[in-house]
Amino acid sequence: MKALIFSDSHRYTAGIHKAMKENPDTKLIIFAGDMQSDAEEIMRTYPRIPFAYVLGNNDWFVRDVPYDRFFEFCGKKIFLTHGHNYGVKMSPLRVIMKAKELGADICIFGHTHYQLLEHNDIWAVNPGTARSGYAVLTVDNGEINIELKKI
Repeated sequence: MKALIFSDSHRYTAGIHKAMKENPDTKLIIFAGDMQSDAEEIMRTYPRIPFAYVLGNNDWFVRDVPYDRFFEFCGKKIFLTHGHNYGVKMSPLRVIMKAKELGADICIFGHTHYQLLEHNDIWAVNPGTARSGYAVLTVDNGEINIELKKI
């Protein structure tokens, strides 16, 4: 099963649409915040694909969407956050520690606009800005694979 991971679109969704066309077998869209209005547009455009998202530091006056989300995809536990509340511009350590504390297999965040992929005890992934990149998460027979892609 495949999920596409995006973040920080900042009202530029062309990259997301391009990635979706290149990955028609996507079963889940994950969005790590900044901009909630873009998340709503993507949900309207692809109504049959489940969507998990959180708010970012530029998402104001939104009430029903959290800053942190913990959910499962294909039996794997995912901690999703934008990252600004964890100081990810200085270091991803705090957000990764939070994900470990929750028992996550995967920690997804954005905010820095730079792609990051690490695998120690858990997977840590930042897809970068949706203008220039995204990540592909696949879970096959319980095995996690994550790739960073450029647009």
